[in-house]
Amino acid sequence: MKQLVGLLVALAVLFGWVSSPAVAQPISGADLLNAPLEAMVWLAETSPKNAVDAKLETEYGNKLDLNNANVQSFRKFPGLYPTLARKILLNAPYDDVEDVLDLPGLSEQQLNILRTNLDNFTVTVTDPALVEGADRFNNGVYK
Repeated sequence: MKQLVGLLVALAVLFGWVSSPAVAQPISGADLLNAPLEAMVWLAETSPKNAVDAKLETEYGNKLDLNNANVQSFRKFPGLYPTLARKILLNAPYDDVEDVLDLPGLSEQQLNILRTNLDNFTVTVTDPALVEGADRFNNGVYK
């Protein structure tokens, strides 16, 4: 009985392998010469960049954007995480970097920390892909 089951399984595998559709093959130079013009145009197209990738290529990728950063981004600057980071995020958006100095309820020590880090900040237009939902406060990255 075991031999019959083994034979049936082997035949099923063999039949499935032989009758399976052809596997995609890599394209070669000869195939490109015989390809229709529509395929050539499709191959030449590049994929468009999304808005977040475009923003990362600007100053946003090098500095902390007060309008689009999440709370975890403030960790690399001493004294900002978590208290000042929360205040900054709750009072966003900002028109200028210096606007963070006008936050209500800041102590003198917090103002000094903000003044020290003004060169590390930038302000860009708020991007919904970066700020919608609760991702600014909890982006799910835990260290």
